[in-house]
Amino acid sequence: MARRLVGVGVVPGDVVGVHLERGPELVVSLLGVLKAGAAYTLLDPAFPAERLATVVTDAEVRVLVTRDDLSRPLPPSGIRRVLLDRDAALIASLDDSDLGLVCGGSGAACVMFTSGSTGRPKGVVAPHRALVSTFVGPDYLGFCADDVYLQSSPVSWDAFALEVFGALFHGGRTVLPVGSRTDLDEVAALVAGCGVTVLQLSASLFNVLVDDFPGLFAGLRAVMTAGEAASVSHVARVCARHPGLRVLNGYGPVESMGFTTSHVVGGVVEGAGSVPIGVPLAGKRVFVLDGGLCAVPVGVPGELYVAGSGLAFGYVGRAGLTGERFVACPFGGAGERMYRTGDVGRWRADGALEFLRRADDQVKVRGFRIEPREVEAVLSGHERVVQCAAVVREDRPGDRRLVAYAVPGPDAKAVDPG
Repeated sequence: MARRLVGVGVVPGDVVGVHLERGPELVVSLLGVLKAGAAYTLLDPAFPAERLATVVTDAEVRVLVTRDDLSRPLPPSGIRRVLLDRDAALIASLDDSDLGLVCGGSGAACVMFTSGSTGRPKGVVAPHRALVSTFVGPDYLGFCADDVYLQSSPVSWDAFALEVFGALFHGGRTVLPVGSRTDLDEVAALVAGCGVTVLQLSASLFNVLVDDFPGLFAGLRAVMTAGEAASVSHVARVCARHPGLRVLNGYGPVESMGFTTSHVVGGVVEGAGSVPIGVPLAGKRVFVLDGGLCAVPVGVPGELYVAGSGLAFGYVGRAGLTGERFVACPFGGAGERMYRTGDVGRWRADGALEFLRRADDQVKVRGFRIEPREVEAVLSGHERVVQCAAVVREDRPGDRRLVAYAVPGPDAKAVDPG
């Protein structure tokens, strides 16, 4: 695969778009991109064509790996395509010896897109160093060759890297469901049927599985919840029912390759208001700072800044935003930077971090990082919408939903609520 990519002109530093459904072809393509010295960006076939086109343009994708039956919604010209179905025989005939390319830790490995406050998603450029240092070295999950992971996160998430590379870097296995989305019954069936031992879940999905599929956790060695504030009651229930299960609560933005801190939950103290997000992984650092970038005392809320080996380069094509969010680190060496997360937290007396809230209006729903203004920007573009607002409602504890309200123009037709 890597030799085919080099043959169509891919050189170190390029960004290659991978537009495939979950399956072995997807993983082979990612590894081929990395072996060719390039960076991958994952294009979820479930995304609207407009969003895919934005990602392709912003990431300056020059080569696209896809299949003929999937390539229709993508930009029709200006991009070289490697069609795995049409080119299968050619790829199989190529020399499979090592290309001899050396990718240093500072080379770009992937571009991951997240929500943007202006209504346009922003691409986070992460180096090989961030990828490797997050999944090789730190032992928050007890990585080993015997583990079986379930790749249940959307392929565009940073959690996808844990579910794939967390297994492959250590000789383990990852189970790949068919299609872009996995329903709850399928998750439960795959965990039981494929002998899954490690499961990574958004907090919302974790809560639903605890409520509706409590037996799913019995065969696991470890489960990690992240992406949103963990539910104290749901974590407590799992710990009580499965005392031998390794339960972790993780935290970290995509700008730090996702997992930046981790907390092994040994039990939940009665009356606790939150589950700690723990301590930084090896090679990563977290600072709790005030408005003047001074460290605040234990127990005092402050904004969370992250630094260390997991840090991304910045946002592709967004120098101004990169300079705003990736700032000089006053606690490191010359040229070292840290990322301003926009999250508010505090150090606890026991040395663990506690997440408190957002400092802005960004929200998390089922693990998705959402800028309400991005939703509002799309809605306000409709010719019959005069005003709109997007908010998160939680009518039932643990069931957070994104809801939009719109004020129609005078020409809009009335909608029958029945």
